[in-house]
This record gives sequence, C-alpha cells and structure tokens, in this order.
Amino acid sequence: MGDVLVTTASVRLDGASLHFAPLEFPAVADFECTTALVEAAKSIGATTHVGVTASSDTFYPGQERYDTYSGRVVRHFKGSMEEWQAMGVMNYEMESATLLTMCASQGLRAGMVAGVIVNRTQQEIPNAETMKQTESQAVKIVVEAARRLL
Repeated sequence: MGDVLVTTASVRLDGASLHFAPLEFPAVADFECTTALVEAAKSIGATTHVGVTASSDTFYPGQERYDTYSGRVVRHFKGSMEEWQAMGVMNYEMESATLLTMCASQGLRAGMVAGVIVNRTQQEIPNAETMKQTESQAVKIVVEAARRLL
C-alpha cells in the first residue's frame, strides 16, 4: 500500500471510450506525460510501478469483485482478474480508458497515475490514513510532472 502506478496503456473494459474511437484504437498514454510522471514519482521517493492498467465501467462485476449484495459476477468476467494478472496488468480503475482514448484520438496529451490503497489479492481493507497519504502523494506527483512538462 502507498505505492504509485503510472499507466502506459489501459485495457478498455469500458463503454465510454467507444464514444471517441473504435475498440481497436488503443488507450495509450502520451510518452512525455508518462516519463514526467515517472520522474516526478521517483523525485519524491515514491515506490513506482509502470505498466498497463484495466479500466472498467463498474466497480464490482467489471473488476471481478464478489463482495456485493448478491455475490454475482457475470460469466464474461469470471476469472478475468487472474487472466489480466497473467498478462501483466497492474490494477483496476475506472477512468483511464476513457481519458487516454479521448485524448489520444484527438491529438491531446494525457498521462495517468494511481495510488495503491489495497492489494485485493491479499484481502486488505482500505485504511483512512493510507488513503489520505496516498492521495496526497499522487497530487504531488501530478503537480511536479506538470511543472516538468510546462
């Protein structure tokens, strides 16, 4: 917990990004933005991981979470977390596919950083203090990356 993830590309498990480009168009981060985020993270001493993320429309079934009222995950998503992990996907979140597709398809630059507040495979529970510190760290990274890009 407390690590930061810098996204190079996003698996498009969403629907909104289809409003900007067909599914075959990759959700990729701008190289210069990604480099600035990595350098900024390292400059403040953050434990940093760089790679692919999965971006889902839903927090529970789309991320293969069974801890819901019904405990139900549709067949399409069953086993998906293990498959994505085997392909090197670092995390799930809900924004990057749309952000990266929207920007890349329109000639704009975008990058993505996420803070780790739990490791789902370890059954961790979010801690308010860790969440606050991780969010603060991510904001510092983004501000420093923006300073480097301007």
